Amino acid sequence: MEEAPLPAHQPDRSPRFRRFSSWVSRVGALRATLLATALSSLSSLLLTWLSLRFVGGGDMGHAFWISILVPIPLALAFGGVNFFLVAALEKAWGTANQLATVDQLTGLSNRHQFMPAAEREIGLARRHGQPMALLVLDVDHFKSINDRHGHLTGDQVLVEVANRCRQALRKTDLLARWGGEEFIVLLPNTSIKQVRQSAERVREAVSASAQLAIGGQPVLVTVSVGAAWAPAGRLVSLDALIQLADAALYRAKHTGRDRISVSGDDQQNADKLVGAAKMSAWS
Repeated sequence: MEEAPLPAHQPDRSPRFRRFSSWVSRVGALRATLLATALSSLSSLLLTWLSLRFVGGGDMGHAFWISILVPIPLALAFGGVNFFLVAALEKAWGTANQLATVDQLTGLSNRHQFMPAAEREIGLARRHGQPMALLVLDVDHFKSINDRHGHLTGDQVLVEVANRCRQALRKTDLLARWGGEEFIVLLPNTSIKQVRQSAERVREAVSASAQLAIGGQPVLVTVSVGAAWAPAGRLVSLDALIQLADAALYRAKHTGRDRISVSGDDQQNADKLVGAAKMSAWS
């Protein structure tokens, strides 16, 4: 399979600043500025009163109004600028995070987000002794679709395939765009029977209507699906599951397309398929 480059690692913010910037974003820069101004005035009043008590200055008199009013313009000016900058930074971080983890065309998770999420699910499956499965699906003859109808139509096909996959899968399944015309799905706590059912449901969701109406023109779209399954107690690594599903996809592609192939737990056969997949390139 084609390896998509991972986004460069970006330095994370400290937990305290993360909480602070999230709070500013929630309440808004203006409210945060007004609140900070009020706290500044109250703090100034308290410090002035304590100072007078300490030196024995008697009643506050005019110091009362001075202690309240003097901090207001300073807090509004400097606090306002800082809070607006923090709010802008939080928005920029949110946009950067979305760009780094979400596929901008389909709205699905991308490879960068899928891998750690899938690793966590596999860790939970090991801890609780649950089976795990993984699907890799590829749009059949996608290059021909692009050549015949144009790349914009090809993009619309990918969006439609993503939407149909969403509808066919469970809410607990992890669906992501793997790269190009390939998608990947992690199926937590799934039996071998459910793997076949899920794979067939995804295939039928795309090809059941035979043709998708894209931009007012019918486009024939089908997908091939490779599935890998690991039983409870014999759960392999995420890389191994992907390799097995990729080998099953290779078999589905080379036995007619628009079909599913399940590696299951037949390790010897799966190893042969993996070796064949590495030696041959399919389109």
